[in-house]
Amino acid sequence: MRSPWEDRRFAERSLEHMDRVLLPGTPWEVNFLEKILGLEPGDRVLDLGCGAGRHAIEFALRGYRVVGIDISPWLLRVARQRAREAGVQVVFLQGSLADLERLLDEREAFDGAISICESGLGVLGGWREDLAFLKSVRALLKPKRRFVLTTFNGLRRYRRWQEGDERFNFLEGIQRWKTPPDWEGTPLKEEERLYIPSEIRMLFEMAGFEDVRICGCAPGRFEGQPLGIEDVEMMVVGTASS
Repeated sequence: MRSPWEDRRFAERSLEHMDRVLLPGTPWEVNFLEKILGLEPGDRVLDLGCGAGRHAIEFALRGYRVVGIDISPWLLRVARQRAREAGVQVVFLQGSLADLERLLDEREAFDGAISICESGLGVLGGWREDLAFLKSVRALLKPKRRFVLTTFNGLRRYRRWQEGDERFNFLEGIQRWKTPPDWEGTPLKEEERLYIPSEIRMLFEMAGFEDVRICGCAPGRFEGQPLGIEDVEMMVVGTASS
C-alpha cells in the first residue's frame, strides 16, 4: 500500500499543519531528547521519519551529526532547503523505514535515535514488520544508547470504540484511515497498527531493548510525565542491550 506521505498534496497540507502546531515547540522537545538520549557534542543522531527536518536541523544546530530518513521525497526537498538556510549539514535519505538496513549499511553506529510524531511504527504492515524495524534500529545503535519513539496510545482508541465503528478493528488493533469525499486529488488510505503500552514494551524487549520506559507526551511538552489513559500519544524510551 502506497504511503499517503508520498503524495505531494497530502504532504503539503500536512506540513502546513506541522509548521503551525508543532514547529514552535521543537527547541523544547530537543532539550528533553538531548537529556534522555545522554548526548554529547559530535555524537551521531538518527532521525527516523524526519519529515521536513524540524528535529534533525535543531540537533545539527547544536553540534550533532545527524542522519534523517523519510518516505516523502517532497518533505525531504523542504528539509534540505531548510538545512541550507540554517547553515547546517544533515544527511537526508529517502525511503521506507521498513528498508532501514538497506538504507543504512554503515559501520559507524549511532549514539541515539528518535522517531517522533507517529513517524513509522504501525504503518509498516503489521506487528512482525514493526518488530523487524525495531530490531534494525537496535542494530544501528551503540550498546547502552537509547531510542525514543512517540506513537499513538492504543488505550485511548479502545476506550472510544463504539458499536458500528468500522474504522477500528479492535481484534487486530488496526485503525483505518482514508481521505474524505471532498478531497481534491488521488484518493488515499492507510492502515495503522495501534499498540497499548504493554504491547509496545513487549515489542521493544523482543527487539533487544532493555529498561523500556513509557510516558506521556504532547507537542512541545516532552517532560517524561506519566501516561494518562486519554493521552493521544505515548513516548517509549528503550536502551540498546549490550
